Amino acid sequence: MAITLAMLKTFVSVAENGSLMEAAKQLGRTPSAVSMALKQLEIEFDTQLFSGERKGNLTPTGIFALEQARNLTDQCDEVFSAIRAYAKNEIGYISLACVPSVAEHILPQVIKAFHAQWPKVEIEIRDADSRSVINAVHSGRVQFGVASLAKKLPGIEFTPLFQDSLGLVSSADDAPPKPSKNISNKKLALFLKDKKLLLNSITQSITLPEILENQENSRITVHNVTSVLALVKAGAGVTVLPRLLVPETDTSLNFIPFADEKLRRTVGLFQRNGSLLSPAALSLVEKIHTRISEIEHNIGGNFTKLNLSGSA
Repeated sequence: MAITLAMLKTFVSVAENGSLMEAAKQLGRTPSAVSMALKQLEIEFDTQLFSGERKGNLTPTGIFALEQARNLTDQCDEVFSAIRAYAKNEIGYISLACVPSVAEHILPQVIKAFHAQWPKVEIEIRDADSRSVINAVHSGRVQFGVASLAKKLPGIEFTPLFQDSLGLVSSADDAPPKPSKNISNKKLALFLKDKKLLLNSITQSITLPEILENQENSRITVHNVTSVLALVKAGAGVTVLPRLLVPETDTSLNFIPFADEKLRRTVGLFQRNGSLLSPAALSLVEKIHTRISEIEHNIGGNFTKLNLSGSA
């Protein structure tokens, strides 16, 4: 019969109490069960651990065995406690990558709420463009990512989270003369006729002729969202961005969504096929869903929360 953790705990309890009866009370077992466990342990070790029938004194081997058994049972207790804490989100590690719009407008409130509830969980966040986010997930550098769906990759699962409109972004002083709820392709062509289009990853993914024609004449490409918005505010040009990146509270910027409903981006959760998120990561994702619902309520039609099927 193999030595079990229960046997070792029984031995430690008897040795520390100096009494089989007291150990039985402490362990919630009958004295005969405790006695049987000790006999089995001595059979496995092929030596006596106690001198005398009362179990009050340890043999030299028993003294050595007590030290080793204590170390092992204490270590097991620590392991069990850590596993329980992990399962309850009390400890853990989360690594994720996301696009800048999510890092700036969704994660701050999410992380604040999450860490107030689970302060011992370590979180590592990387922000990058969608392609880099997906590559980080695919290579295993992060547990999951939040980015826009460019194309499906083998081995990667995509769960839609929200859609938001793409639109023309200009400074408040450089806005189209007649404000409207959206801008048609014809109006876009007229507006861009004498404007500099600041290129970014979004403009380079749009196939509108009006955008493509202006791209050929553009000489400025900006890869950082903060930088492109600063240039727009300074009147250096106009650009195209998702709705989430242009806060309504920023009166120095003007956002007009494109009239074409197809010009929307879909943002969702990326993770490797078959991978299971930790309890802590699942809790974080749940808070991301809550934050998306709040944003949908505040922004309205240009931002839509999606269900698992990808519909609103």
